[in-house]
Amino acid sequence: MNTPERTKTGKFIKWLFIIFNIVMVCWVLAAMGTFGSVDTTSQAKALPHGTENSEEIGVSMIVMIWLICNGILGVLVLDTRARKRSLHESNKNVEE
Repeated sequence: MNTPERTKTGKFIKWLFIIFNIVMVCWVLAAMGTFGSVDTTSQAKALPHGTENSEEIGVSMIVMIWLICNGILGVLVLDTRARKRSLHESNKNVEE
């Protein structure tokens, strides 16, 4: 019996999920690297009061976007996967 494969749409969504996660990891690392290289003492003097933790808020927002979109894409990846059981059962019904 042949193993079922994803449809073209399923393959596209799976690769979109993988590429999205790679891009988000790079984005978080870039944001952390950018914020880590800033001199906080001179930044604190230049920025208005209350914006000292803006880099943590920025990275937190990126992570929240990542989690929400990853959840949506994850459901789509699961929904478009090949289904062995239903294919096997439909083959049984055709043979009968």
